[in-house]
Amino acid sequence: MRKTFFSVLITIVVVWLIHGMFLIKISKLEIAINADRKTLETVEKDLDKKIIEYDSKVDLEKIGKEMRNKNKMEISNSIKFFQIEE
Repeated sequence: MRKTFFSVLITIVVVWLIHGMFLIKISKLEIAINADRKTLETVEKDLDKKIIEYDSKVDLEKIGKEMRNKNKMEISNSIKFFQIEE
């Protein structure tokens, strides 16, 4: 009876310790995942801003070339948009 009691008690303590160890590992991994997600979100926001900025510059350059070639219009350097004179 005593051997059975102590073996069950030791088994419960070992399982409890292993469970606690795994909980600590899981919580550390979750904290790392949350930090990486925040970093990923900021990097994605920066990337979106750069993509939009690049696309707007590419479009303006393309439109500016077409306007200079077809209609002989000029781009105003100080205002950064196209000025059409009639």
